[in-house]
Amino acid sequence: MRKNKIHLSLSLVIFIGILIYISVNILGFIFKNPLTIYEVKAGKMSDVISTTGIAIREEKIVKSKGSGYINYYMSDLSKVYKGETIYSLDSNGKIKDYIAEAIKEDYEAANKNISNINNTISDFKEEYDYSRFDEVYNLKQKLDQSVLNANGDYIEKTVKKVKKKYGKDSYQVVGSTDSGVVSYTVDNFDKTTVDQIDKSDFQQSGYEKKQLSSVEKVEKGDVVYRIATGETWEIAIQLSEEEYEELKDKNTVQVTFLKDNVKASASIRVKKKKSRYYGYLTLSKYLIRYMNERFLDIEISLNSNKGYKIPKSAVVEKEFYAVPVEYLTKGGNSTSDRVLAKSDKEKTASIKSYTIYKFEEDKDKYFYLDADEVEKNTVLFAGGNKNSAQYYLDKTVKKQGVYCVNQGYAEFRAIEKVSSSEDYVLVATNTVHGISLYDHIVLNSKEIDEDEIIY
Repeated sequence: MRKNKIHLSLSLVIFIGILIYISVNILGFIFKNPLTIYEVKAGKMSDVISTTGIAIREEKIVKSKGSGYINYYMSDLSKVYKGETIYSLDSNGKIKDYIAEAIKEDYEAANKNISNINNTISDFKEEYDYSRFDEVYNLKQKLDQSVLNANGDYIEKTVKKVKKKYGKDSYQVVGSTDSGVVSYTVDNFDKTTVDQIDKSDFQQSGYEKKQLSSVEKVEKGDVVYRIATGETWEIAIQLSEEEYEELKDKNTVQVTFLKDNVKASASIRVKKKKSRYYGYLTLSKYLIRYMNERFLDIEISLNSNKGYKIPKSAVVEKEFYAVPVEYLTKGGNSTSDRVLAKSDKEKTASIKSYTIYKFEEDKDKYFYLDADEVEKNTVLFAGGNKNSAQYYLDKTVKKQGVYCVNQGYAEFRAIEKVSSSEDYVLVATNTVHGISLYDHIVLNSKEIDEDEIIY
């Protein structure tokens, strides 16, 4: 009877223990944060260099040869021919009003300029950015220019009227010194070449540019406009040593202007100056588009790669032993890679079927053994021969991977990064013991441990 009671008590204890274990696991499952799974997908990604460059053009600053109130006849960023009228100077500042009144008297000229004004205002409304109030002043300048902008015959007729009314020396019409693109935005880079650019030039805190406009009083020698005379232009950029090495063998690259996402092809050359690295991009397009921009935020596309695109949050690091490939062998009738190894606890060496990892970057020199699978100080024998050279497993290196959960638990799979972006990593598709298309991996590797069961 006593034995039956003991047996019953023991059975009850075991039952209660099992019940507690099941209850704990059920509660743990209920209150555990849900694990997010990501399905491996094919993707492509371009390596990019994001930087700010300095635009350098074949340009020069033109200064006034006289003094007076200036009125511009060409709108900003206009293409002009040598000798074509750019601006006028008048001695008393009243001539602009006289010209505006004369335009009203000529129906054809007035109608033409009213159309130009409407177009200018319409463009401004479509492109206006509330964060850049200075654009309002640019609009005023453009409207002034539209009022004064008439065809060549009409200007000549008006000038004759002006000189007759105010005197021969009261009004000067000045033509362009060169053919090119005229700009009324000026700074101090006009005489700078790309090879003269150095680190200090990239500090924008001290950069200043001036916007010229009509009706200002100018003195002899004052800057009145800037003109770009060449069709090609260059952008100087700073590079890291790694970026320098990536670009030094390239002749052309794809450039994206981040301001408006415009893309262009550019030739490139790189140069090391003292301890710093620079790149020089040459372009044949979009000179006018960015004529008034000295500093440009750009991206340079390097290589377009294909592979498996996975979130960075899925990546985990793991310790491995790096072993020279001479220590691989074949075991018995197997064609798979094996190693002849002996741990501290073993008296003799034997063929081991450890998981062999290989990475494309050094697969001809090394293979890798999981530090969690193989004991430290295990000795390996070259070529599967006990009398050959020996290799002791001591120091480890870190390799990246993800947790694959196809089988219901977190299994480490190796990855090799091809390229990366802010949120994603593009990995090779042929990594030994790596991932495959449509594999299920853990989105956040910090939420789980290796070999942990998820179902």
